Amino acid sequence: MRTLWISLKIAVRALMLNKVRSILTLLGMIIGVGAVIAIVSIGEGLRADFQRQMSSLGADVLYMTPKAPKRPGQAARDPDSFDMSDMEAIREQCPSISWVTPSVMAGVNAKRNNNTEQTYVVGVDERYLEYSATASLDKGRFFTMAELRGAARVVCVGDEMIGKLFEDWEDPIGEYVKLNGISFKIIGTFKHYTGMINEGGDINNGFVSPISTVQKRMIGNDDVYWVTMYMAEGSNIDAVKEEVAVVMRQRRRVRNASDDDFQFISPDDFMKMGNQFINVMIGIFGAIAFMSLLVGGVGIMNIMLVSVTERTREIGLRMAIGAGRPTVLSQFLVEAIVLTLIGGIIGMLVGFAGAVAVAKALESSLGGMWNPHIPTQWVVYSVGVSVLVGVIFGTYPAFKASQLDPVEAMRYE
Repeated sequence: MRTLWISLKIAVRALMLNKVRSILTLLGMIIGVGAVIAIVSIGEGLRADFQRQMSSLGADVLYMTPKAPKRPGQAARDPDSFDMSDMEAIREQCPSISWVTPSVMAGVNAKRNNNTEQTYVVGVDERYLEYSATASLDKGRFFTMAELRGAARVVCVGDEMIGKLFEDWEDPIGEYVKLNGISFKIIGTFKHYTGMINEGGDINNGFVSPISTVQKRMIGNDDVYWVTMYMAEGSNIDAVKEEVAVVMRQRRRVRNASDDDFQFISPDDFMKMGNQFINVMIGIFGAIAFMSLLVGGVGIMNIMLVSVTERTREIGLRMAIGAGRPTVLSQFLVEAIVLTLIGGIIGMLVGFAGAVAVAKALESSLGGMWNPHIPTQWVVYSVGVSVLVGVIFGTYPAFKASQLDPVEAMRYE
């Protein structure tokens, strides 16, 4: 233990005597560890925020979309949409479903005075705001059942679209906007939404209107592209899926489950897809960052070899007065480990600071809340990897130093 402590003091003294060289050598480790920590911090922060948003959907929601079944030998085709009669059948024949919200989207050209924007309008029912995890009113009101039945030309609009079509001093409530040349009255505005979940589109940049209006005046049919179903209290999600599937197979004349032309998506499915994306992102960028660690390790090996050459006479003198080869080996190995450990610690701090800076930039450009987070295990991993790099790339220089002949080393000029 005493030998290790002496080696540690010698290592620190040697590094301090060559500050500039030590700092330049540390850069590889700092960049490598910092990049890994920054990537992991952003990825884990994104995962935590995504989980928070998924939990806001609740465990009682289930989504359904059309799907084109894959059949061998047949060309791919577009899936067949649902219609409003399908929605009524689910309401009437599925006691496990407490409410069904159909929706449809249509691309539109929005125009007011000289301002024109390409955007979309989402058609929903009158209870949309009761269940939506993304939309909430800021001003005005939402449309009524009477307006839904009458296919009224009314819309609610997101705050970013307001900024594109109206001046700052204008109040959009009660004003009219033309969507594909049809005049619509703005009856409400939405609060700015900062999450990653989009229920049929970016609520900040689009319009929401009665589904009957969009079907009748925009797309010319009663197609439904996206269905949100809310399960009755105490329902089992697998049982609910099967209950709805039985109804849809009967209506769409599907004989076998393998031929289903519809699919269910739950919040858990969204969470799995989100986790897969984040894991792939961390894996790809982490591999790139790992290459920086290898480069940093090679730099440390190189500088340690230089150090061995510069201190050849010192090594010879120490061995001549009784230092054994294991003592010399441990001295240079400790120096390499100290160097990489310092680089790893600085890299962690730099990486987290970089993650915070990137998060702020993403917040300002994309919106949302980006809170970097370093899992405790990654702190341990970073320290462990730093020590491992020191051991791997410091072993050869340390071994070379321990194999020097004392007499020849003391003659070295």
